[in-house]
Amino acid sequence: MDYAFSSPEITELSKALIEVQKHLQPAIKDAENPFAKNRYATLNSVMDSCRMALLDNGILLTQYPVPVEGSNLGLVTKLVHAKTGQFQASLAVIPLAKPDPQAMGSAFTYGRRYALSAMLGIVSEEDDDGNAASGRNSQGRVRGIKATGSQSGSTMSKRTPPVDRVPLSQLLADLGLSELMPCYRAYLRKQYGCSTDKITVEQYEEQKAMLETCKQEPIKLRNFMRTLHGFM
Repeated sequence: MDYAFSSPEITELSKALIEVQKHLQPAIKDAENPFAKNRYATLNSVMDSCRMALLDNGILLTQYPVPVEGSNLGLVTKLVHAKTGQFQASLAVIPLAKPDPQAMGSAFTYGRRYALSAMLGIVSEEDDDGNAASGRNSQGRVRGIKATGSQSGSTMSKRTPPVDRVPLSQLLADLGLSELMPCYRAYLRKQYGCSTDKITVEQYEEQKAMLETCKQEPIKLRNFMRTLHGFM
């Protein structure tokens, strides 16, 4: 079956996509593959990184399965400019591990995140909950300073939090709100104008205090949940 991958004219769509790419956020690697032992960005994270940029610029995103030859799943990803109807599309052909609904669902989700990332140029990054702001890297070290051993006040910045601090994602999970992590990331971007790993030490401490208060005060927790739901 033949598919049209582009409208004859895409000038207005291209202009809108330039604006989208100006405001794209990196997709956070928010899950771990238990077999490969590596972290990856889920479909929720990929969508969270581009949804508002697409909507704000009048671009409809749609992804749907189509028939293809063999034991494969055909996945069309299509971007449509609402004002003009101009579009661009791609077709991904994904082998199915097994001919059953579970395999198809898994392949569909897998294909959607990779196809969308490729079409929009979305990159992924580690979600270190502010470790970069505190001077830590993924090996648990402070820039230029080993994490173990005592440090003099002149060597370690007063703004650097303790190396054993609790990640914001863990504090959110302690509130039973781990499923709202994508909403929380969007909330942080609106609050501070940056992604999770770019927040400052002071911003981290502010969020930590707020989350700990929510744990103690049910009314504040309910209000915070309403706020997060506004970013769904």
